[in-house]
Amino acid sequence: MSTMDLLGLALLALFLVLMLLYAALGRRWPAVFRPMPALDGLGQAIERAVEAGERVHVSLGTGSVIGSDSAPALAGLTVLAQVASATSMGDKPPVATAGDGAMAILAQDTLRTAYARAGALARYQPTSGRLLGPTPFSYVAALPTLLATEDISVHMLIGSFGAEGGLAADFGERRRIFVLAGTDDVQSQSLLYATAEHPLIGEEVFASGAYLNAGPLHRASLRAQDGIRWLIVIMILAGTVLRTLGVGL
Repeated sequence: MSTMDLLGLALLALFLVLMLLYAALGRRWPAVFRPMPALDGLGQAIERAVEAGERVHVSLGTGSVIGSDSAPALAGLTVLAQVASATSMGDKPPVATAGDGAMAILAQDTLRTAYARAGALARYQPTSGRLLGPTPFSYVAALPTLLATEDISVHMLIGSFGAEGGLAADFGERRRIFVLAGTDDVQSQSLLYATAEHPLIGEEVFASGAYLNAGPLHRASLRAQDGIRWLIVIMILAGTVLRTLGVGL
């Protein structure tokens, strides 16, 4: 193994130790996060949807389970679980859609688990997790019909999107409903920022679980990431100073 490989493993081990430490100290030392405007109004929007007998739609994007594009969709599953718990007593369950069959099955399992934990398994509907289309544009082409026929009032896009993400967000904005959107692709983020009223910028899509109180490990992971960032910054500054003084590394 090279020095860089060993350094990477050391940072990974340190991250795991910090995450477990912060999770253990979560109650004694609660985390304080910066405001995230995109998520500030989500709770109220979901409450209004439940009171009005309307649905919440969570789109997991067009990525597959296997591959690098699965990461934002997995973050979307965490959000879906929290949304399902918040709406478990509502008249209409949330709807989760995906552009990959395996991801749709994961959405169904996430919904069933959330309803079981809430003691409302009888309200679970398997059809709430759906495959809309196997290709990006066939998926997004089916969204207008879904939004119109299912009484969607909260439209959440949290997953892997390409250029079709802009269309998916615009369909919700045209219906004047609450639209929250985030992905990991930089170019798609620019489209969502321009079209969605509540965009998630950068890594905010991966922090959504911590902000929605998905569990102590989600909050601990954010704090561990901040600790690793400070360590890397200190290492860079120390290396710069040493090189300036002529000390070889």
